Amino acid sequence: MERISDREHAEVYNNMIAKREEQIADLEKKISDCKIYDKISKEKHSKLKSTAEMPDEILEKGELSDAQLRTLIRIIVVHQNDDKSLDIRLEFNGDFEDSVAVYVESEIA
Repeated sequence: MERISDREHAEVYNNMIAKREEQIADLEKKISDCKIYDKISKEKHSKLKSTAEMPDEILEKGELSDAQLRTLIRIIVVHQNDDKSLDIRLEFNGDFEDSVAVYVESEIA
């Protein structure tokens, strides 16, 4: 209403309105992005629950399927040392405590 009666400052009011409309559009975009992020987070959370149950399934069955292996382990690095022994490093998908297991095959004479 002030814009109509104050012709001298109409441009200022128009700029203010345009700026507010840009801010509203930006906030609506952020809200939309947050809703999408929330949906994706909920989907990942449900998958995470099933992943957390996977070790119990593996222990029950006593075997590890290819899909389970790929879900649990990001990369397997195998290195042959100069003495022909192997170093195997597993990088897991997830936050596991650092631990080291060394398996040495005894030589048969």
